[in-house]
Amino acid sequence: MKKILLTMILFSLVAYVYSQNKVIPNPASLYTKFLGYKTEMKTDSNGNQIKVCIFPNNTECDEWAFFRGKCGSEFSYCALKGCDAETDSTDTAQFGVCVCTDSLGKKMKISLLDFMMQHGDTLYKESRIDRMK
Repeated sequence: MKKILLTMILFSLVAYVYSQNKVIPNPASLYTKFLGYKTEMKTDSNGNQIKVCIFPNNTECDEWAFFRGKCGSEFSYCALKGCDAETDSTDTAQFGVCVCTDSLGKKMKISLLDFMMQHGDTLYKESRIDRMK
């Protein structure tokens, strides 16, 4: 009985430790890194630490604002594929969308992540982070 109890405690402990070492990556950071832009930590006017991406022309943009299509649109994934980057929203969230014009002049709007997947790209392909390594 003692062996079974000790074995159960050991397996529970291992499962707990393993589950605590997984990190959900920041999609805004992954997006900036995917596009090859540099990032830097800054302090905003309220004293908050923010991460900004630095574009090739040395302009800066908060990485979450960039991911949502609020700034740096000319450096976005959408722009690299010939489309415009915009921000769309629901009642609870804001997100980046690509607005593309087809050969007939019709504008089509698609979420940034779906647009990336349509082109064979994803932010999460190799982004699993394991702190135990």
